[in-house]
Amino acid sequence: MCAWTRLHGSVRTLRGSLTRGSLTSNAVTKRHQGPCGGLTLCQNLSTGGSLRSDFIKDLEAQLAAMRKKAVDAMPGSSWMPFQINPNLPPETADIVIVGGGVVGWSIAYWLKQKEKFSRGMRVLVVERDPTYSQASTVLSAGGIRQQFSLLENIHLSLASADFMRNINDHLSVVNEDPVDLQFNQSGYLFLASEEVAHIMEQNYDTQRLAGAKVSLLSPQQVKKKFPWINTEGVVLASYVAAKQK
Repeated sequence: MCAWTRLHGSVRTLRGSLTRGSLTSNAVTKRHQGPCGGLTLCQNLSTGGSLRSDFIKDLEAQLAAMRKKAVDAMPGSSWMPFQINPNLPPETADIVIVGGGVVGWSIAYWLKQKEKFSRGMRVLVVERDPTYSQASTVLSAGGIRQQFSLLENIHLSLASADFMRNINDHLSVVNEDPVDLQFNQSGYLFLASEEVAHIMEQNYDTQRLAGAKVSLLSPQQVKKKFPWINTEGVVLASYVAAKQK
């Protein structure tokens, strides 16, 4: 580390001098055995500029070799101790959200949307897989339905579906094409036996009250609409159409 500090400081000094054409050298560096080991600069410098380019290249090669040696000393790590990562997260944040999936980013988005009430809070999302190649959000076969028994869940589902149908009214990337979520509205169907049909009817009233476009179907209507479904034992069905506005 001592050798690195000495050499790094010398490069800055000599790079500025050589750029102005004041120094050059035939023998720039030499190896020595000392408390820190490594390289030191020779003292036999002279004026001129003919070897300026070779001198800088030699120093840069030595710096690259020292960087590689430091990395090799840390097996299994790609961390570079001599380079600063400009993409490091901020040192402080008001809110830190661990996990940048559909839930994490939704929380971050709405917190920032409500920023006028929070006086500019700083929200940081931490995600271990920035490519999302192994993230559950993109690997899951998720669906959106309104057949809930609680008004809060129904309202959340309706708002989420509307948000994704009109995603480009909310999200965009500068100088990029419109966002394509590949949001496929395929509808949702629940089947009920005689034992739970009354619960489906109660939930239906709550869902319609919340504004959900839910329909109750008889077994015959289900069979006509979906011939491939076995309706044996089915008394009632709750259906939300595929395309809604």
